[in-house]
Amino acid sequence: MATSKQVDPEALRAYRTKVQAQLDIVENDIIPKLRNGEALGKMPAFGAMGGSDAARGTYETFHSTTWDNLQALRESLHGIIDTLEESGNLHEETDAQSAADFDGELS
Repeated sequence: MATSKQVDPEALRAYRTKVQAQLDIVENDIIPKLRNGEALGKMPAFGAMGGSDAARGTYETFHSTTWDNLQALRESLHGIIDTLEESGNLHEETDAQSAADFDGELS
């Protein structure tokens, strides 16, 4: 039994809009705050007491991991957007070709 796959261009556009909104939040709200000198880009003063070196190392690892994860998320969101645009373009090309084929059969 063959199944038919249909692409809903409106759903693709709606999902792309949602993904773009998430990407905008990551790029415009979160990442700038983590840059050097910004609100979340400043290392706290850990002082010179016992355990401060360990706390500093833990903080640096956490900050670095957070930065790397945000960059990976950013790349993934860009990839999703690119794929959605490509799917929408292929759908439009396929629809145009199908319409041309159908018109050719009617002639």
